[in-house]
Amino acid sequence: MSRLSPPALVALIAGAVLVTLLLIVHLTQADRGLRVEAVAQQTDAADAPGTGTTDAEPVFSLEEVRSHLLDEDSEGSSTIDAELTETLLYCDECLSQGAALTIEEKPFQVVLLTEPGEDSVFAAAVIGEEGGQPRLHLVVSGQDLSLTPGRGGTLVAQEPRFTAADEACCPTGWSVQVYRFHDGRFEAGQRISSVGAT
Repeated sequence: MSRLSPPALVALIAGAVLVTLLLIVHLTQADRGLRVEAVAQQTDAADAPGTGTTDAEPVFSLEEVRSHLLDEDSEGSSTIDAELTETLLYCDECLSQGAALTIEEKPFQVVLLTEPGEDSVFAAAVIGEEGGQPRLHLVVSGQDLSLTPGRGGTLVAQEPRFTAADEACCPTGWSVQVYRFHDGRFEAGQRISSVGAT
């Protein structure tokens, strides 16, 4: 085995250190977030049974939904918290219709709740129909929340995430969670979030 000369040994060690530093820099870079691609053309598979459509009309009035949610609270529902109850009781203009959709031939409507005097949504309730009456299927809470129909009979909850350096107008992060309707109920998927993405 031949022995390396001192200059060759120094060059070999310097190269190994450089490769190690490049690897460390690559692994510690800021998260680049999700890649945004063009929307794919919708195929007939998206309209197959079991998937959702958004051409439905709301089944219940806001007053019927309000009464139902307050009844749920009086029955000790763990999904209705004190802030939601207070808003339902004292703020008529804080309740608004969101999307109406049909999943597995069942009608659902999303009802949005805002803070009194604010436009920011802090909760969304998904209401279905059972025996001609409203039925609460899901309550999602968050800050400046949106809950919209997704593909394949899903609901997508999104909210901004702020860092200490962010201005109130301009969050640099986000959080997304998908809810899929399965066996008569909405099941939460994994929450995906990014803070400080550019």
